[in-house]
Amino acid sequence: MLAIHNFRGRTFTEPHTIATGAGITSANITLAADVMDGDNTNISITSNNPSDEPVPFAYDSATRQITVNGLNASDTRILTIAYPIAQLDGFTDTAVRLLPAYIVVAIICAVAGACYFAFKRGDD
Repeated sequence: MLAIHNFRGRTFTEPHTIATGAGITSANITLAADVMDGDNTNISITSNNPSDEPVPFAYDSATRQITVNGLNASDTRILTIAYPIAQLDGFTDTAVRLLPAYIVVAIICAVAGACYFAFKRGDD
C-alpha cells in the first residue's frame, strides 16, 4: 500500500518564516499546494529553532491552511514543511487506488475458474 501511495504523489517541501508573539505557541500557515488526500498525518514539519517541537495539528483543505502547534512563544523561526501532493490526474489516481481490489477480484476469478475446470466432467 505504501508503494501505491508513493506512486500517486510526490513530496513537496516549502519553507515559511514564522514569528510568534508572547504566549502564542501555534501558527496558521497557508500552503502552496493541496495536501494529497487532505490528511495531515503525512505532513512533516521541522524548525531551525531548537526550542520548537512543531506538530501539524489541523489541515483545512478548502483554504490549504495548516495549524502548527508546539512552537516556542515570542520567537522567530523557519519552518520547513514537507507534504505529499498528487501527481496523477483524477481518473488515473482512482484507478491506482483501486488496484488492490482489481488484484483480489482477479485472484478470486482464477481460483473459481480452476475449481470449475478441476471438477468439470467430460460431458462435452
